[in-house]
Amino acid sequence: MAKYTYEEIKRRFEDCIKVGYEPELMIYLGGKMYGIIGYADFVEFMRIPCVDFSEIVRFGSLDELYNTQTVDEVLLVRDWDRIEKFECMDFSIYFEEDF
Repeated sequence: MAKYTYEEIKRRFEDCIKVGYEPELMIYLGGKMYGIIGYADFVEFMRIPCVDFSEIVRFGSLDELYNTQTVDEVLLVRDWDRIEKFECMDFSIYFEEDF
């Protein structure tokens, strides 16, 4: 069901970070919304809404997040094809296309 491959998302994340953006990607999985925020040195993953900062999980890289089970037992390497929807305003601005 996923519209974008992991490799496409990773490339877009890296391109945004290179120009100083901190991309915020929302994914919908199993009827829940999750956020992935990219920074120069790490990424964060959280369920949205995030009611407690202790629910934010930090990873050293997008690859580490992709291969690690996290909040609500989400494991992106296993669950990627079940992602129902992607949203990222940063990608839309940077790539000048609807995302």
